[in-house]
Amino acid sequence: MHHLMNRYLAIQFILVFMLLIHMVPVKALANSKTQELQRKIADIRLLKQQLADRRLQAETVLAALIGQQNELMAEIHLLQKSLGLKSHQQAQDNARVRYDIELLRTIMAFTNKFTEKIRLYQTGHDKLTYLNQLAQDDIKMIDTLHDLEIDALTTQISLVINKYLGEAHIIQIDPEKIEPTPPESIWLELAKSRN
Repeated sequence: MHHLMNRYLAIQFILVFMLLIHMVPVKALANSKTQELQRKIADIRLLKQQLADRRLQAETVLAALIGQQNELMAEIHLLQKSLGLKSHQQAQDNARVRYDIELLRTIMAFTNKFTEKIRLYQTGHDKLTYLNQLAQDDIKMIDTLHDLEIDALTTQISLVINKYLGEAHIIQIDPEKIEPTPPESIWLELAKSRN
């Protein structure tokens, strides 16, 4: 009986030992996945801050452009009124008005581009905020998640980071790709704003 009891204890010891051996790699794997997610969270936070900085810069430039746009529109309205300009052709015949309209075309085109950039930065920031929350949640539940779920999240985070990383350092607008508003449309816009 004593022999049987020793054998029983030995088997239990072996089972507990094997269970512990199998648990250590799982814990180590969980730690590596946690560290990977923590690195992704740090990347997300940095990129979010950079996008917020670019958005702030773009908003500052946009505000200045809108101010210039309003000044030019006021000047054109004044010239229209003082010179009695009623048509687009009459405006084109006046050098000062023609110049102001050309300048307004360029400013409006850049205003549109900066507005697009601000939307892009905000969208990127929102996506990163969402992914940050998912990563934080996954860290809390790391022991119950499958590797594929964590890998899918880290891949998704990497894709979003790569999409917005190029936009994070400087505001990128290619002046060659900007298409100014046609002068006739500017004239119609001015006519609407007069009324």
